Amino acid sequence: MIKIMKLNIISLDNPFPPDYGGAIDIYYKLKYLSIIGCKINLHYFYSKRNPSPELESICNKVYYYPRKSIIKSNLNILIPYVVSSRDSKELINNLSTNKHPILFDGLQSTLISKSNKLKNRKKYLRLHNIESKYMKYLSYNEKNWIRKIGLKLDSFRYKSFEKKVSQFETIFAISEKDQKFYKKYHPNVEILNVFHGQSKVLSRLGKGEYILYHGNFDVSENLNAALFLIYKVFNNLQFPIKIAGKNALKNLKPYITNSNIELIDNPNLGFMQKLIMDAHINVLPTFQATGVKLKLINSLYLGRHCIVNNKMISPTPQLKKLCSICNSPDEFIKLINEKIELLFLENDIKVRDSILQKYFDNLENSKKLKKHLFDE
Repeated sequence: MIKIMKLNIISLDNPFPPDYGGAIDIYYKLKYLSIIGCKINLHYFYSKRNPSPELESICNKVYYYPRKSIIKSNLNILIPYVVSSRDSKELINNLSTNKHPILFDGLQSTLISKSNKLKNRKKYLRLHNIESKYMKYLSYNEKNWIRKIGLKLDSFRYKSFEKKVSQFETIFAISEKDQKFYKKYHPNVEILNVFHGQSKVLSRLGKGEYILYHGNFDVSENLNAALFLIYKVFNNLQFPIKIAGKNALKNLKPYITNSNIELIDNPNLGFMQKLIMDAHINVLPTFQATGVKLKLINSLYLGRHCIVNNKMISPTPQLKKLCSICNSPDEFIKLINEKIELLFLENDIKVRDSILQKYFDNLENSKKLKKHLFDE
């Protein structure tokens, strides 16, 4: 007899389009759970990202709830605003119409998890970050002082809130570092590697045409990394360089003086993938060692040589063998000069494919999640 697998997923945001880290993980998790036969009732909160009918093709039902403004949310000194704004009696009532397991996708979505109406339900939690540390980093880099204060407050509140997770059967962490942190507060913490948009390694043989750095430059993490590269690395190189991503011109044009550097503004998904594939080197530093960097996963599936720093690779140490690692500007310059003439070979693709399929195969990771949700 075929077991019918029905599941509620509560998402912190509208996961379509899958164009940033959290949305990518959630969307492809939905897609692959659907492929292996799960019937999903998706519940998500939204603010700027409006409801998307595209989700109905991979979900049984889709419910959406507006996030509450700071005025309408029930502010609590111990609960982060990004959590308290995701509150809905309608959501609790909708969940009460069935007895399916509930997967909370993102700690931000868990305010209702201790509701008496859900007391006897099987509940699970998917984590994307250690949120107190992530918020602290965001506040450090935020220029708007009102938002900076808000982020600092939420970081402080998360330090208490993120420890209160006893209501969940299992917690699914995104990295070994996050698993180690949450094992202090819950006995069942499993690693569930990030879901993503790639199904096989498409890296091209031979030599590419330029050096690439890409990202969303409205995000301080990416902007700071780009400025580091421009001032301390790229201005000391004579090779063609492309910097591509969201609002690249607005955020970076004033800092470009090297004629070898080309800015590519707001490329769509297909063009961005082509840029990664045509590059000879994808250079990927970060100054924030939180979460898993999907730009690294994409660059390994699509691109040739990848040069990263320790903070980029630390959440995914299993990928060290696939990257060249350095930290100082001089080390970046030295490695780029070494790799620029080095062809990308068939064996490089074989090694990359074996490691990526071992850890980041979407289908296998969806089966792992299904086993915890339905077979235990």
